[in-house]
Amino acid sequence: MALGGIRKRVTLERVWLFLRMSVCGSVFEAERCLAFWKKLWYDKNEEECVEGSVDGVIRIAVVDDEKDQIFQLKKIIQSFFHEKGKSIMVSCFTQGEELLTQSTDFDMIFLDIQMEGIDGIETARLIRQKNKKVALIYVSNYSEQMAASFAVHPFSFLEKPIQNSKIREVLAEYLQYYGTEEKNYISFPMHHGNVVIEPQKILYFEYEGNRKVKLVSTETVYHIIGSMSELENQLQQYHFIMPHKSFLVNVACINSFYNDIILSNGMKIPIAKNRRKQVHEKISDYLHHHLQK
Repeated sequence: MALGGIRKRVTLERVWLFLRMSVCGSVFEAERCLAFWKKLWYDKNEEECVEGSVDGVIRIAVVDDEKDQIFQLKKIIQSFFHEKGKSIMVSCFTQGEELLTQSTDFDMIFLDIQMEGIDGIETARLIRQKNKKVALIYVSNYSEQMAASFAVHPFSFLEKPIQNSKIREVLAEYLQYYGTEEKNYISFPMHHGNVVIEPQKILYFEYEGNRKVKLVSTETVYHIIGSMSELENQLQQYHFIMPHKSFLVNVACINSFYNDIILSNGMKIPIAKNRRKQVHEKISDYLHHHLQK
């Protein structure tokens, strides 16, 4: 039986029992097998969705160079939000660099301070440059580092060894402060999985041919699969316009427009002559509507 099939249906503890009874033949060998599979589990660094749809999901990152700590913390987080009926996505990282090179688009980040490479405080400082709203929760053996951590306005500070009750208190406080905020996420297919992103963080789409589309966000660039007409239909409610057959633009990210559109990142998007009047009207309607708020 492949581990992938087991992993979807049972916990690691049941895998341990399975290995002991069916494969390894002894407790010692089972523990060695389990250690190997746990390492494989973490090294996949997979992002897991727990119940519910993409809309309204709480995106959480756990960053710690101790993989057992990651497993323990992730298990508590999943249990808590399952009880609350909340949808979450948990991404795990063993270094600050791993997180920073992938994405900082999270609602909550549990961050170890003492790590190899970039430490937790410097990682948090770099995160804050891109994401001002994320709730940063430091996890550390050293309470004296609490003062240094305040520079990036953390949401909370947890001392190791982590305690179930303390983590649940922090998660409950998070829901108290942020739980009423509804976030919308939208998913686009890629060759390997999907990209899940908030629509307001998308600057524009550019068609590259053969159902290949470049998605440019405020943080990074993705290459997704689809047609421009499919994307236009998918994004109707999010104020996107198509000034040219090869571009789909987020109106909220437009700095100026006339013969071309200038986006907030300085990118110039052409406006086709036969679409100019319609594009100008849509942008003007959007601005008028939002200025009235």
